[in-house]
Amino acid sequence: MSLIKNSMWNLAGYIIPSLIIIPSLGYLARVLGAELFGIYTIAIAIVGYAGIFDVGISRAIIREIALYRENNEERKKIISTATSFILIFSSVCIVLLYLNMHELVKLLKVSEQYFDEVLISLKLLLLTIPFFLINQLWLSILEGDEKFANINLQRSISSSLIAGLPALCVIFYGTLYSAILGLVISRLMSLIITYIVIFFSKIELGFSFHKDTFKRLIFFGGWITVSNIISPVMVYFDRFIVSNIMGAASVAFYTIPSEAVSRLGILPAALSRAIFPKLSNLKDRNDIKGQIVLSYKLASAACLPIVVAGIILSPQIIYYWMGEAYVENCVPILRTLLIGFFFNSIAQIPFASIQSAGKAKTTALLHCAEIVPYLLLLYFMIDHFGIIGAAFAWTARMIIDCIILIVLSLKTHSFK
Repeated sequence: MSLIKNSMWNLAGYIIPSLIIIPSLGYLARVLGAELFGIYTIAIAIVGYAGIFDVGISRAIIREIALYRENNEERKKIISTATSFILIFSSVCIVLLYLNMHELVKLLKVSEQYFDEVLISLKLLLLTIPFFLINQLWLSILEGDEKFANINLQRSISSSLIAGLPALCVIFYGTLYSAILGLVISRLMSLIITYIVIFFSKIELGFSFHKDTFKRLIFFGGWITVSNIISPVMVYFDRFIVSNIMGAASVAFYTIPSEAVSRLGILPAALSRAIFPKLSNLKDRNDIKGQIVLSYKLASAACLPIVVAGIILSPQIIYYWMGEAYVENCVPILRTLLIGFFFNSIAQIPFASIQSAGKAKTTALLHCAEIVPYLLLLYFMIDHFGIIGAAFAWTARMIIDCIILIVLSLKTHSFK
């Protein structure tokens, strides 16, 4: 299938959920209030960060399935080994998180009146982690086979549930706990839908463990894990640091524009997820170069007009989405983050191209080099300039990251 066609399938899988989550987040912000809504967005970040517990296996699965597309016996070993490992390892991690959740909530500096509700809500949230990880793993199998129509049928339905059920629960009960309960139920339903798609795609699942297969997965996935640990820190820790320095009540003013920008990420994500298995399966150097150049053009054409329009219309977007109370604080943050979003969108292409060549170590080492300077800059900017400082720090990192990844991609494929 062509890169454009696969990208369009990926994009289709994001559009409907995004249309649901935009009003859903607006409703949650109004009903829960700034502090509890800020905690809800941190809860979403916790689930996203839980991706570290797959130790890079999901990304490795995409590449392995693409490489062994015609070898059914090896595919069975890959799938069963990965599923068994993720299920056991994630369960152990959940127990450890549960035992330390009280200390985590303290770090967020939640108001005393909300502390108990936040604590029990985040403990409930932990149930979503195995659902999330197994779901990502099974979807990776479909990605490796480039079955993007199947993937995005699943994604469209399940992501719509994840977007809408928390708000639906809040309509009836009006609490943070009810919003988290909606999130847990929707993640479970998402896993069930994925299983159905896998079943009808005639893909065999299993729970056996093969040592040699695991070594191969972890060798590639191990470097992915380094990226998976560090990357979410750089993506989500701005929220945690804002909460720790300025209090949980200030988080919403940052996370609202941050969520808006992350939703725009459906465009580069659709392209990046299509190009990774395709490049993994290509051998001819000219074909690889052609696909990468096309990807840069598509990413630029799709994202630049949105960024310009978003910067101009930021006051109207925040006013009609979240209400007048959020406009003053959120608009300058949204405009700053949009600039960073454009560079991050472009960076998805060289990132995918480097990893498709089996060079996960390269991106992992880059993240290792970036994390300490970024966290120091982030802390300094928030401490001295408040929440707008977090936006400036994030955007600066996106620009630098994009430039470095392009240079590394050129060297990886020996392009001039």
